[in-house]
Amino acid sequence: MEDKNKLKYKYYRIVNEDDKSKDISHLSMKLHSVTHWYSNDYIKPVIKEGGNLFNIISDESNFKNHYSVSLVMMPFLENNFLQATEAKLADLVKQYSIKTIHFTDIFGSKKILRDKRNDFLERYTEIVKTIPMSCLSISKNKDKLLLEMGMHDASDEELFFFLFWNSFERIIAVLDNHNIFHIYVEQEYDLNPNKYRDIALKLFEKLYSGINQLYEKYPDKYISICKHPHFFSKQALLYSSLGDLVAYVANKIQHKIDVGVPENKIVGEYAELLKLMRNVFKNYSGLPSRELINMVNNVN
Repeated sequence: MEDKNKLKYKYYRIVNEDDKSKDISHLSMKLHSVTHWYSNDYIKPVIKEGGNLFNIISDESNFKNHYSVSLVMMPFLENNFLQATEAKLADLVKQYSIKTIHFTDIFGSKKILRDKRNDFLERYTEIVKTIPMSCLSISKNKDKLLLEMGMHDASDEELFFFLFWNSFERIIAVLDNHNIFHIYVEQEYDLNPNKYRDIALKLFEKLYSGINQLYEKYPDKYISICKHPHFFSKQALLYSSLGDLVAYVANKIQHKIDVGVPENKIVGEYAELLKLMRNVFKNYSGLPSRELINMVNNVN
């Protein structure tokens, strides 16, 4: 397992040591100078210059039998920029005497920031809005999901797997060929060295089966996805907060829409949160419903 210098235990990846020699072509070395990965560290291998580099941040949510996977798409972030942004967010949470940025704690029953919430959100927005980001999500009742999957029952892991790759399909369907993706998910496994090998094999299988499924459905799409699973912890303030923000909005509010809570009541309760989405993301047209998108568009 590799870390990223000062970001150890926040952002990391599990490396597939498959004994393949590294591609040392001009294109590959140029790619490595930016991402630290070679052309054949991707499935499919990078074969052409000019593709955009993207980071995809994923988060999962299960609220009252509503399941959701949310994705945040942003340009590839240089390590120095990521460190600087983490430092700003670390300073921010320290000033407000909190340890992580989770919107369930901020807007839920705990309401940890109380009367300081608006000031915190304004400062948080100023830090993260410099990154051009899009977000999207699918949020559905479990029964509807099982019907789409053609199954009578499924584990949470199976449901989230289905939602993630269906969400990712929506991204690649509208993008040109030769784009390059690094997928980050929140770490959920015990990385005990004694269990590392079994966990790593499971993670590789999970990633590769999704990639293979994607290419079977879109055989004419040439995109490159890094073959080394990438992770972030709850202490990774940038990725964790962004993923949590979209997951919280997409699933919590979409559930209220689906069960018939009036729009004015939702907006009255979550106006700050809806405005935060509009201020942070350049594009949020991939949210789960037109009703939710309209709330973000129109909130005062």
